[in-house]
Amino acid sequence: MTDIAAADERAILDQLRRAQDAHHGGDQPTASALIDDLLTRYGRETVDAVRWRQARDQLDADLNLYSMFGTAGLIGDD
Repeated sequence: MTDIAAADERAILDQLRRAQDAHHGGDQPTASALIDDLLTRYGRETVDAVRWRQARDQLDADLNLYSMFGTAGLIGDD
């Protein structure tokens, strides 16, 4: 995986969240513009690497919860 500065990773994740919020809010032009800006500034490889890293981190967290609490830890049951 490429070396990505922590500040760049945070900026990419923040902008991806804003793009997702715009998309879910029905503002597709803004969502597309935010994604286009990310790809122009950082390149597809870097943006994809950050997205994959985030997905892997989420999976690791889910697996840890599952190993400690079973399915209740994943779905929030007590």
